[in-house]
Amino acid sequence: MKPPTVTPDWSRRSARALPKIEAPSLRRDGRPSVEHPVFRHLRRLAVFLIARSLFAVAGFFVAASHGWWLLALPLGALAYGGTLTAVHHLIHGSLGLSPRVRRFWLSVLGMLVVESGHALQVTHLAHHRSGDDVPDPEGYIENVSWKQLPMAAAMFRYRLMWWGWTFSPRRRRVGVELAVHGVVHVVSLGLVPVTPLLWAYLTVIHVASFVFALLAGKGPQTNWGRAIASPFVRVHTALGAIAFFSHDQHLEHHAYPKVPLPRLRELKADLEPVFGDLDIIDVHLAV
Repeated sequence: MKPPTVTPDWSRRSARALPKIEAPSLRRDGRPSVEHPVFRHLRRLAVFLIARSLFAVAGFFVAASHGWWLLALPLGALAYGGTLTAVHHLIHGSLGLSPRVRRFWLSVLGMLVVESGHALQVTHLAHHRSGDDVPDPEGYIENVSWKQLPMAAAMFRYRLMWWGWTFSPRRRRVGVELAVHGVVHVVSLGLVPVTPLLWAYLTVIHVASFVFALLAGKGPQTNWGRAIASPFVRVHTALGAIAFFSHDQHLEHHAYPKVPLPRLRELKADLEPVFGDLDIIDVHLAV
C-alpha cells in the first residue's frame, strides 16, 4: 500500500538562505550522467561504507570488552561519523543501490547509531531544497547564540527526529526506528549491573552527536558572522577527507548532491568557474 503523502507546514520553521547552485551538467558527449567517471564502482563504494560502519561498531564492543578504551573511543567516533556518512549517501541515492536496498540500510544503519535514518532523509532533503520560503531543519542551529548552543546541540538530534517524523510520508517506519531508539536506551540502563558496554556505547554516540551538532552550529562551514542561515563557504583542508569524512566539501555537495562525497574533488575544474562568480568565504585550515 502506498504510504500517505504528508504536506509539510513550512511556516513552522524559519526559511533557509542557500540559493541553488547552477553547476554544469555532468553529461559528457551526450552520455547519461551516471556514466560519468565520478560514478564508477558505486557498488564497491557502497560495500566499503556499510562495512566500515559495521566493523567500527563491532570493533568498539570488542575493544571495550577487553578494556582497551584508547582504541574503543576512536572506534565509537568512527562508528558514528562513518555511519552517518553512509546514511547520507543512501539518502541521496548516490551508491547505485535499489530503493528497497536503500530503505533497508537506512533503517539498519540509522538504528545502529540510535538514529532514524528515514527521519534524517526527510530533514536532509529539506536542507537541499532551494527557495527563500523553504525551511532548513538542519540549519537552524547556525543561528543560535553561543549561550544557547550547548542546549541546542544536546537537543539537535531529537529536533531532527521530531521534524522528520512529523513530515515523513513513512511515519510508521520512522516510528519503529524511534521506538528502537527508546528501547535500546532503557535496555542499556537495565544491563548496567551486568555489563556497562551498551551504556558506554550509547554515551560515546551521544557525545559524538553533540560534537557534530556543535560543528553544524559554529563549525567551519557556518555563517561566520554573516546574517544568513547557510552562507557560501568553502573549506580547504589537507586532511578534510579523513577528519570530516569528506563533508568538508559542503558547497560542492550542494552543487552535485548525487555524486559520492569522496569523488567531489574530481569535479574541481567543473566548479571553479561557478564558484568564482559567487560571494564565497574560503576557509583554509592548517590540517
